[in-house]
Amino acid sequence: MSKKQAFIDYVEELIVATNENRYPVVMSEDARIYWEALKAKEETEKPLFTEGGKAIIKWMQDNNKDIPLVKSREIAEYLGVSSRGVAGSMRKLVSDGFVEKVSQDPIIYTLTEKGKNINLLNLFN
Repeated sequence: MSKKQAFIDYVEELIVATNENRYPVVMSEDARIYWEALKAKEETEKPLFTEGGKAIIKWMQDNNKDIPLVKSREIAEYLGVSSRGVAGSMRKLVSDGFVEKVSQDPIIYTLTEKGKNINLLNLFN
């Protein structure tokens, strides 16, 4: 169950419980329309990687033996993108467990086992 669905179920339980206790929930028309739209909206599956994240993982995998520890700036220079963009992608890669931050000042990253073993071939198709 998604977090969104868990939230919807929780609110619906609150509405039912409130109505059963003779304290009906009075929703404005705008709130009711928004609530119905939220419940009806289909969730779209988010991709595992952004295009930038794929490029970073691929670069780190290809260069892991020669450069196992890397700064965002170095990746940005090689890929020809901003270091700020790389830093944003790195935060997601760290939170998803593909990359580990091994030093804070300067910030240095390395691939985790998960990052080393992810097969990107099917992600590029």
